[in-house]
Amino acid sequence: MAMLALRLYGPGDARLEEVEEPRVPDGWVLVRSLMVGVCGTDKAFYRGTYPLFKRPLIPGHEVVGEVVEAPHGWEHLLGRLVVPEINFPCWRCWYCRRGLYTHCPRRRTLGIDFDGGMAEYFVAPADSLHVVEGLSPEEAVHVEPLAAVVNAFRQYPPPVGEEVAVIGTGSLAYLAVQVLRLLGASPVVVARSDSPKAGYFLRLGVEVMGFDEALRRAERLHGGFPMVFEASGSTRGLREAVELVRPRGVIHLKSTPGGEASFNSTLLVVKEARIYGTRCGTGDDFEAAIRMLRRGAVKPLVTARMKLLDGEEVFKRALKREELKVVVKVPE
Repeated sequence: MAMLALRLYGPGDARLEEVEEPRVPDGWVLVRSLMVGVCGTDKAFYRGTYPLFKRPLIPGHEVVGEVVEAPHGWEHLLGRLVVPEINFPCWRCWYCRRGLYTHCPRRRTLGIDFDGGMAEYFVAPADSLHVVEGLSPEEAVHVEPLAAVVNAFRQYPPPVGEEVAVIGTGSLAYLAVQVLRLLGASPVVVARSDSPKAGYFLRLGVEVMGFDEALRRAERLHGGFPMVFEASGSTRGLREAVELVRPRGVIHLKSTPGGEASFNSTLLVVKEARIYGTRCGTGDDFEAAIRMLRRGAVKPLVTARMKLLDGEEVFKRALKREELKVVVKVPE
């Protein structure tokens, strides 16, 4: 059977095509895609700053769908609204046996080196799915990025009652400032002076300032912010984070723009600051994210709604500076 898919062949080369439906391996499920979020990695693939691991690739790992085919023992998933974890591990290697399955060297990663959700159907291991009934598709596509934020703060929590600098004005930053508030910190957003997305954060009641102003604030905070959450989507973000962080402070590095970052390593050493690079959420992080969204503790924001039939325009729209989050509706 054929299905419609949006495939990336290289930088600036996305094609809406008919392809064969994916084969369903033993123990896996077939999911009908309903909606996909366009993330920073998708945009980096399209720009070409992050080389494709697979050509052509069906991108899209922030995906929600309905299970249409399930293996024996997993029939209870049929017809359920689900989101997949994006790492498909071997469950046998040294990392998997120690619970570090997101680092499995044999893993396949949805929408990264394995075809993702920007198609009418995708496949995933049955045990990677999380039921998200009670959430709208627009809310559910934010489970994966929100789980990534939860994962970062589980590895190193924010300081209660102190200001935390968040570099960036994208969707990940928008989720992070809300989680920081839930955890008792006071987020401050560091943005370019001409950022068209700053208003979204101001409407949350979050202070927004330029980098120079943030440096002046850092000086009044005992020489820096105790924590910096870097979500700029740019290689320059780490350089700014190192300048803003306090001695013995912590930098959460989240951007994956694909390029090499340049920063003052001497300053980092002199400050004795720590960098935590964190990526995907685990199963526990996914469940925590689902709970936050269900009770309205975190409220994501969608700024543009596209259709899979829009083809390459999906990426062009997502790259517009005013767009915080673009989601793609997949037709039946």
